[in-house]
Amino acid sequence: MKKFIRKFLPKFLINIYHFLWSFFFALISKFPSKKIVVIGITGTKGKSTVAYLTYYLLQNLGFKTALSSSDFIFVGDEEIEKKERLTMPGRGFLQKFLKKAIEKNCEIAVLEVTSEGLMQNRHSFIDFDIAVFLNLHPEHIEHHGSYEAYKKSKGKLFKAIEKSKNHKNLRGQEIKKTIIVNLDDYESDYFLSFKSEQKIAFALEATYFDKNYLLRPENYKITKSGIKFNLENKEFYSPLVGKNFLYDILASLAILKALGLSLSLAIPLIKEFKGLPGRMDIVEAKGFKVIIDYAHTPNSIEELYKTILEIYKPKRLLCLIGSAGGVRDKWKRPKIGEIAAKYCHYIVITDEDPYDEDPQNIRKAIEIGALNYLNEYKFEKPLEIIGDRKEAIYKLIELAQAGDIVVLIGKGNEKSIVYKDRVVEWDEKGVVLSALQEFKKNKKSYSKISTKTLS
Repeated sequence: MKKFIRKFLPKFLINIYHFLWSFFFALISKFPSKKIVVIGITGTKGKSTVAYLTYYLLQNLGFKTALSSSDFIFVGDEEIEKKERLTMPGRGFLQKFLKKAIEKNCEIAVLEVTSEGLMQNRHSFIDFDIAVFLNLHPEHIEHHGSYEAYKKSKGKLFKAIEKSKNHKNLRGQEIKKTIIVNLDDYESDYFLSFKSEQKIAFALEATYFDKNYLLRPENYKITKSGIKFNLENKEFYSPLVGKNFLYDILASLAILKALGLSLSLAIPLIKEFKGLPGRMDIVEAKGFKVIIDYAHTPNSIEELYKTILEIYKPKRLLCLIGSAGGVRDKWKRPKIGEIAAKYCHYIVITDEDPYDEDPQNIRKAIEIGALNYLNEYKFEKPLEIIGDRKEAIYKLIELAQAGDIVVLIGKGNEKSIVYKDRVVEWDEKGVVLSALQEFKKNKKSYSKISTKTLS
């Protein structure tokens, strides 16, 4: 019904509809964001890790903090069951969340902010204090209409900082309205163009910024054992692996700086932070590894493959790939196939979240991209299509040999696979562990495990 109505209603009327809902819930919740420091984090990738890491740091530094993200909802130490797959739910969720945070005496709220949520005015009447831009790559283009529209939707968060005049105090210290940007990103200038009382940048390469407000490591080293870097004459270590995680850490440190906190306080905490489940999640097997990651855009998938090849130097990459259905960037499907064909030694195409589309059409579009690349460069690589994701994972683990790495992308820690007519309960890591246990008993055979239907 919603899709049918949207076809005929002018876009401005839909925007007014969402705006009025935001006002209504802010009103009945008594505008809770005016009484708590609010941090909004946006970008194409890395939002969940930065949001959770920021929450983790602040909680452990003694600030009672609330978190709303794709993976978790916390109010202080209390975890609230996440019932929706949406990162930034509508219908007053955020206003009610902020109200609960205040009732539980939280001082800071960390919100993961999406382009769709911003486009639908779910951020309206939330008084943001710090806005963080991580990066921007083509994503949700069909939903927004163009890359430029996608970028401008992200910009709404920074416009909210520009418009906000309400100053808050954190334990006696006034918090300045702050914009934080990844200076290495091509679009950083756009997000810096919005007005704010304070601007902070982080980077590994770029240097054109006030040095007092630029977090750029003097040197850094990324190995399979983790990340080491020097910042402000202090040495940091993280067990996370990959340059993208270094950017995430710098973003969280920039938030601490915006709050007037010493970065040295974070050194022991970053050393202990093991990351989020489903983000470069490594399962050690006998002689090989399985890596589970949420990567689902061409850019993030390519970076993941390059990182694995550069740091771990596997004999072979055995790759599981897929793409979501619905109005979700059909253009990227052949591109994902092409990237897998370029970097992987064995490819299995499977289902991710078909939603209301025929999953066979999605798999076929990915296959075309892979075959076009292989034909163009006259490569021969094994390529299979196995719609059942469990069966596909079992097949790759069955094929894995000493020195190989099996890479599973697209699902990460998500708890379901959504089809047009059913929702299948899902646990990617659980399936991997079950497969490894199965092959420990019988290395030459694998079997399908029945799936549990939720609806």
